[in-house]
Amino acid sequence: MHNYLSFGDKARYSTLRLCAYYLQRLLTSRRLRHAGRFLLLCALRCSRAPRARTPPRSSVTGLLRERGYAPLGWVLTQQQCSEMHAYLAGRCLLDRRGTGGRFQLASKPAGVKLGDYELDTVVHCPHVLELANCADFLSLASDYLGFTPTITNLSLRWSFPGESAAGEVQAFHRDSEPGSFKILVYLTDVDMQAGPHRYVPGSHQERMPLRLRPYSDADIARGYGAGVTVTGAAGTAFAIDTRGIHKGVPPLARPRLILCIQYSLLPCLIYEYAPVQRAGATVDRYINRLIVR
Repeated sequence: MHNYLSFGDKARYSTLRLCAYYLQRLLTSRRLRHAGRFLLLCALRCSRAPRARTPPRSSVTGLLRERGYAPLGWVLTQQQCSEMHAYLAGRCLLDRRGTGGRFQLASKPAGVKLGDYELDTVVHCPHVLELANCADFLSLASDYLGFTPTITNLSLRWSFPGESAAGEVQAFHRDSEPGSFKILVYLTDVDMQAGPHRYVPGSHQERMPLRLRPYSDADIARGYGAGVTVTGAAGTAFAIDTRGIHKGVPPLARPRLILCIQYSLLPCLIYEYAPVQRAGATVDRYINRLIVR
């Protein structure tokens, strides 16, 4: 999990990157954002040869472009999920959106709603790096983004049952990182009681609002209807364009563990990147440069 930059950071580059982040937010017009993306792709193609692509999963890409959401089916076996859980048992979690303290899953403090593993734990967890760099995922990312992707976020997060939502992340919202999309993988069985993900199809094609804000369930029901609720067994994956309206529903009865892989054209301006050492990692250095070194 990456830390967010803030204007209180002493490093000068942090302030410059945050200013750039908020400047791009001023471009709310779809036409202007598409023009900016076109110019960025031209610059990238001139400066670096694109990665050789395997045949794209055109049906998935088309669905993602049209609806902003595409199911990917099972991408991990039950055995692989069990191996990941066994590795994570006893590793520390971080209450990033609460006290900032560390805790273990078996001794979760009362009131904690979300727990994130640190990037070093995520990178060394079995199957994570291999899945993020599998041919199908990279082909989809290259096809959807139009260029060799960069992995800009790799995280493992527990969501715990509670009486209220954990801020905006568990309320309907949009993300504003241009040239990005995410693949989410359930690592626990998720039904309506275990915090399913919800997405509003087609909302990624709307004009971006100048001010990002949470939306109430009533707002979404009035404006869009029910949307898509994603349930599935451990190992189930789906792709979303996070410019669209989405949320992780707070679990009611059972906690949920989810793997998030974000692919982008460029590093996200809002994150502070600190790649970790992973011995023996045989992955594309350009694609993974923000994650491993």
